[in-house]
Amino acid sequence: MVLYTLDAEFVMMADGDTRKLNHMKKKRRKHLAACPHEFPELLMLQEKGQLKDSDIRKALRSIQQNAQGEQQSPNENREG
Repeated sequence: MVLYTLDAEFVMMADGDTRKLNHMKKKRRKHLAACPHEFPELLMLQEKGQLKDSDIRKALRSIQQNAQGEQQSPNENREG
């Protein structure tokens, strides 16, 4: 999860597990794929200085669960 932008080329990332907030990863933008998820509640926590690794893990888990739900084939729900 991108937490903030360093400059036009680099961002800082954390996942709350292997890359915690106290040891974020500096990553080039060109190596990232865009994801249509935003978490304004995490932004508010970060601005207040209250963001925790567990908050990031929870947000990423919700993305994974949504993706798994969307990957289920529509044929699985058909009778016949």
